[in-house]
Amino acid sequence: MRLLLRFRAPEAGPHLLPLPQDLPGQRVGELVLSHRAEAAYEAGGTLWARFPLGEGEVLEARFRLEASPLRSAPPWRDLLLREPPEAWPGILAHRGHRVERALGFLLSGRPHAWFLVDGLPLDPLLFQELGENPARLLPLGVAPDPTLYLGGHEGKRLLLLRTPWPGEAEPSWQELHPLGLDPLPLARGLAFTALGLSALGFPTGPWPYLPYLGLLALRQGRPLKELFLRSPRFALESLFFHAFALSVTTNPRPELGLGYLALFLWNRLRPSSGAPGGSPEEA
Repeated sequence: MRLLLRFRAPEAGPHLLPLPQDLPGQRVGELVLSHRAEAAYEAGGTLWARFPLGEGEVLEARFRLEASPLRSAPPWRDLLLREPPEAWPGILAHRGHRVERALGFLLSGRPHAWFLVDGLPLDPLLFQELGENPARLLPLGVAPDPTLYLGGHEGKRLLLLRTPWPGEAEPSWQELHPLGLDPLPLARGLAFTALGLSALGFPTGPWPYLPYLGLLALRQGRPLKELFLRSPRFALESLFFHAFALSVTTNPRPELGLGYLALFLWNRLRPSSGAPGGSPEEA
């Protein structure tokens, strides 16, 4: 896939930024910068470039990314499952492991931070998020088991910067966007416009909603099936919503809406048993 990183200089002067590079789980090619770097070097496992920019000037980096999941079962995985996630980096550092902070983006465009333990990814934040709601990453087209984040990741992220732990640092790049047209937002807008018109008494029929459902099935069908096998109630929440929405455009079925509402509340009042301290198999 082709991606775009963007940085807007908050002030005039030289700005040091990490560049995308080949690392475990990611291959970078065809990197094109909108400005010429005045210097570039490698330090601490990160490729750096310095750019002289004026205040408000925008720098863009366009590149091709081939991302792949990392799956490993390090010997420290079972130890961490018995401890609170916020303590994981400290526990591993105390045991002599090399712990670093990793900063970058999920491919949804969301800035993200995690850890590298002897080079293997450790992501307490997503472990906890998926324990509470295993469907959290469905928009990325994955439904991973939370334990994947104890030594691996889902292959839907870009690592830009690694720094010593517990030091603080920012990846500096402010935005990540896919290049090319993504039809899903347009189809979603059309679908929800039709849904709103139908709810106001202007019947549209199911046709404006069906392209959105088709694109969702292509992008989320397989992970939704995997989610259903591990945690059916979270998968059914999504299915009930779309079934009710589709019925609104034809013949409203209140029982589908009530089923969605009941699952929505239940799933948030009672987190998945894949949460820390629970059984990871269902998550």
